Amino acid sequence: MAKWRIGSLVAASSLAAAVLCGPALADEVTYQNQRFGTKASFPAEAFPEKLPAPVEGDGLAWASPDGAQLFIYARQNGGGETPASIIRDRGKADDVTYKASGQRWAVVSGYRDGKIFYERYIFRGDLIHSVAIRYPKNLRSRYDRLVGPVTNSLQGPSG
Repeated sequence: MAKWRIGSLVAASSLAAAVLCGPALADEVTYQNQRFGTKASFPAEAFPEKLPAPVEGDGLAWASPDGAQLFIYARQNGGGETPASIIRDRGKADDVTYKASGQRWAVVSGYRDGKIFYERYIFRGDLIHSVAIRYPKNLRSRYDRLVGPVTNSLQGPSG
């Protein structure tokens, strides 16, 4: 009887660990911007096509054949932006369905041009680091599960 309980406990613990850890990022790519130090990771198979780099060197973007896009970048905060102002401005231009913020971060999500978008911003010194994911509504089940692991991997030093 004791062996059965121990086996059940081990199985339950393994299941709980698998659920709490979330999906693993297979063949993970970690991009770090040379100019600002912005860093984030994503699964290579989800965004296999690297898009042309912007001239300013502020970040990079990737795309998938099914229309999803990923952007990892930073910018100078010369205009005194705040987490609240980013959320307010997104609400003016987009159909925002989710927003959250703290003193040095903001998350905003919703619909833009017929696609779902999810953006995370972190404020470090005079820099705003960001990761944004956009994908067609009909691919929600595929990309929604990537949003948390990808956007939570965002890091950036103070500028």
